[in-house]
Amino acid sequence: MCRRRSAFAPACLLLLASGCAYAPPRKAATLPLPLPAELAAYYDYPKPLAPGAVEEVRSHPAFREYLVRFPLSVPSGLEPTEPEVEFEWFESTRPGRRPAIVFNPILGGDYPLERGICRHLARNGFHVALVHRKTLKISPEHEVSRIELLLRQGVLRIRQIVDWMVAHERVDPERLGSFGISMGGIASVLAAATEPRLKAHMVALAGGSLPEVLMSSKDTLLTKPIHRWLQRQNVTREELGRRLREEIATDPVRLAPYVDPDRLFLLIAVFDRTIGRANALRLRAALRYPRTVFLPTGHYTAYFSLPYLKYAGVRFFRRALQ
Repeated sequence: MCRRRSAFAPACLLLLASGCAYAPPRKAATLPLPLPAELAAYYDYPKPLAPGAVEEVRSHPAFREYLVRFPLSVPSGLEPTEPEVEFEWFESTRPGRRPAIVFNPILGGDYPLERGICRHLARNGFHVALVHRKTLKISPEHEVSRIELLLRQGVLRIRQIVDWMVAHERVDPERLGSFGISMGGIASVLAAATEPRLKAHMVALAGGSLPEVLMSSKDTLLTKPIHRWLQRQNVTREELGRRLREEIATDPVRLAPYVDPDRLFLLIAVFDRTIGRANALRLRAALRYPRTVFLPTGHYTAYFSLPYLKYAGVRFFRRALQ
């Protein structure tokens, strides 16, 4: 008990210093729905997976880092834009089978923030797979239907990384989770709905639905490509919004009924202009109000909450995957 109190005190100090607010989970009125057979088939793929390559890139007393690659397995008729699954594997050196986390990164970038969190988790006894993926955004030379292809492909990638982890001799297949930030947080919600082997999910700075996020964001990372797309296609914003709502099926709000809120921990930035506070709250409501911490930051200034994110991640997964 004393050990728990000593660990809890720094968390309280971090929360008080940053002005965070915690909302406990609400008791869900209904259980999550089982994933319909047609959706399960939509996110299925041929098995077994093709063998891949594992390359050690760094060694540390508490963990070792590897780069893992193998071909993405896709159903007939699906032409992936990224035919190879690639991820960084942070393998804890603690003995025995350990819990493992799929880490879904932010939109774009070279993952320096994510690597710091992954290494922190690995030092605390978790194996972590940092997923590599290309930027997901509207591209002027493609139809909006390509976004659905990228999202579906992303779900297949996560599920096949879970396959790889389950087969690993040092992973406990009953203690698997996911951690996602921003677009990676949205990916973790999608994984929570479609991959039952993942038992706990930490979701930071996410929102939905995706059409609402794309059309309402104030972030130039999203507004500039949308502006170029509208010019290239010569259509109105209203028409683009309609097409997005028609084409995007792999959406966190649409898949929220199939997610167990008891397995989630949300972090919402109150002044988020990238995802949008309204979109973050909309997703929280669709997920039936899981436990949530509200950060007094914007989307990018949430970086200053990084020490809390690291601490909270270890604490959440220790409890959820015990």
